[in-house]
Amino acid sequence: MSTFTVATVNVNGIRAAAKERSEANRGILPWLEETSADVVLMQEVRADEKQTHLALAPALDAGWYLAQAPAAAKGRAGVGILSRSELKDVTIGFGHGDNGVEIPEAREFDDSGRYIEAKVASGIEGVGDVTVASLYLPSGSANTAKQDEKYRFLDAFAPFMNGRAERGQETIIGGDWNICHRRADLKNWKTNRTKSGYLPDERAFLDHVLGVWPDASTQVGDAEDVGRNGNPGGAAGDFYGAVEYAPGELAQQRLASGAAEDPQWFDVMRRLDPESMDVFSWWTYRGQAFDTNAGWRIDLQVATKGLNERARKAWVDKAAAYDLRWSDHSPVIVEYA
Repeated sequence: MSTFTVATVNVNGIRAAAKERSEANRGILPWLEETSADVVLMQEVRADEKQTHLALAPALDAGWYLAQAPAAAKGRAGVGILSRSELKDVTIGFGHGDNGVEIPEAREFDDSGRYIEAKVASGIEGVGDVTVASLYLPSGSANTAKQDEKYRFLDAFAPFMNGRAERGQETIIGGDWNICHRRADLKNWKTNRTKSGYLPDERAFLDHVLGVWPDASTQVGDAEDVGRNGNPGGAAGDFYGAVEYAPGELAQQRLASGAAEDPQWFDVMRRLDPESMDVFSWWTYRGQAFDTNAGWRIDLQVATKGLNERARKAWVDKAAAYDLRWSDHSPVIVEYA
């Protein structure tokens, strides 16, 4: 049986990730030699194309293909795709929309280094080419302009995802989504209800594109979410943490639609492992978060229905020890067949 294996990882700066930290931790290059992945979706590359080619030269010499979307702001964001086979129809940004409908609100992010996609041969019988995309969704920061940017991004990205699903192109969007959807997706959810990454409107966005499965109803605003005194982050529609952002037509449409009842996009790892409470992909470098597994599951592979049905196994390639990490994120890997 032919398989197609995809990894997604926020590299936290490709030049830093490629450095040899110790004899035991030689960075991303040995990992690329050893991984079973056919495609690696990278986020937060934080380098221009020349710098990236230099950092990844041994891997590129060994046959990996690279497509990259650097950010206009030097040293920030940046996404890329590494593939063992040729990448076709590379597209940067998502303002072009789908089904011939452009998304003007997305043009703000055309050169922000947050989205790149390409077609690649899957090798899976009956599937052929699939679209693979690397996403670096804004991290946000409550009560700053960064949170406004994140809300604007969500406004523009939801209609893009809806349009892509309608077109029927089998797609995997892997990346750092910077949102925990459910309580099981972060260790300390109660103390993070006013922190970007777990705000009600962010979680409601994922409800909108992914539905509420495996729950019977949304966790946003349920009895456990609000507790005895209410959720300090408010409710969906409050857009907690915004400074000057005001929800426009796209946000209002998303709020009116609510959670997807018949979702066309699927959180592949959660679909394969609905009960897990401790499979995280990011841990802050501060304190003992990695050692105590006080993490966040913010790195996702979100796939259209046909590919979700072909997912066979998914795992986080977590380093064996803190000092063996070459990023504060770990690769999330899915095997499709």
